[in-house]
Amino acid sequence: MRARLVMLWENVKLAWDTLVTHRFRSFLTVLGIFIGVLLVVAVASVLNGFRQTVVDQVEQFGTNNVYVFRMPFVNLGPLSREMRLRKPLRLEDAWAIRDRCPSVELATAGIAAPGFLKRATYRGEEVDSPRLRGVFPDNADVANRVLASGRFFTEQENLHRAPVVVLGAAVADALFPTGGALGKDVLIAGRKYTVVGTLEPRKEGPFGRQNEEDTLFLAPYYTVRRFYPGLDDHFLVARAVSGKLAQAMDEIAEVLRRQRQVRWNEDNNFELGTADTLIAAFDDIVFAALAVMFLLSTVGFLVGGVGVMNIMLVSVKERTREIGVRKALGARRRDIMGQFLIEAVVLCTIGGGLGLLCAEALLLGVGQLLPDLASQTPWWARGFAFLGSASVGLFFGLWPAWKAASLDPVEALRYE
Repeated sequence: MRARLVMLWENVKLAWDTLVTHRFRSFLTVLGIFIGVLLVVAVASVLNGFRQTVVDQVEQFGTNNVYVFRMPFVNLGPLSREMRLRKPLRLEDAWAIRDRCPSVELATAGIAAPGFLKRATYRGEEVDSPRLRGVFPDNADVANRVLASGRFFTEQENLHRAPVVVLGAAVADALFPTGGALGKDVLIAGRKYTVVGTLEPRKEGPFGRQNEEDTLFLAPYYTVRRFYPGLDDHFLVARAVSGKLAQAMDEIAEVLRRQRQVRWNEDNNFELGTADTLIAAFDDIVFAALAVMFLLSTVGFLVGGVGVMNIMLVSVKERTREIGVRKALGARRRDIMGQFLIEAVVLCTIGGGLGLLCAEALLLGVGQLLPDLASQTPWWARGFAFLGSASVGLFFGLWPAWKAASLDPVEALRYE
């Protein structure tokens, strides 16, 4: 065992000496591997940071929540006819979930005002295309909203359709850049609302993007219905009893199927989601992006591997006499083959290591220039950089190593 380790170390040193002797040629040889590793690590780091930001955002609403929408949460293609014809979720559906699901401790509903609202204004300040939602007071609890100032509206204000509003952090800053929003009247699409509270900012979105929750105007449900009586497409949120999330989802699905008269042999005409399912849906998008990235990096590895094979064949030809001398002194076929295989692996591993270091440095530099860009290099990407590059060297070095080991010692010694 010790003799094999010594021989391995000697072969690594010999390979290193050969690479140092031909530094520029070696660098050009592994340029494809260098680019492939750089691409993998950089893209994987950005996507991993992007995913973590989304996870933080979703989990900020609570990991025990069940969300119910008429349409899919994530849809990459055109909606099917069945989806387009789905009937809206009703307010009564939320109360049915609340009353008939033992594993649900809180259920609420909300509606979104029409998307054609032009602006919200306060004196000289304005917000274009305000996102007004009508919700119940318990929305503050189920969505884990934290007040920065003031209060959330009450059930009495909701029942009496009071024109009050709670501002998200971003719109509060936009309309009241110097503060003092409480008690002021803002105009939303020409209608007056009195500000009773402002919210703490949510975690930023991917790439420093503003969290959409910070752009909301939250008004009492019945107030929004009074101003926009035609609204009937609700979103529902239910909070499960701790430890009973799966049971709550089953109960909610059963209640909604009865409410919406879905037959036993038909699929649900609504969508249920939790923090985990939302993250899983996003992971599908990330996986697709990673698959494309791996395909592109594979091209770089193939180019690098062909370059390694060519340069190793040249090396075998240049060192034919050396191979003959080693064989004449007793070197076996496996010794010669091992020498050239190790040289190819070392060459590719160095290229992969340089690509990894360059990617880390690049991400560090970009992080300094763009601090809002989330990037986090996963360990599997680092492992891929090392093992992938070594595998390329092993695979594409086999033919040159076998050719070197197959040389006739007498003919090799005669080679000039």
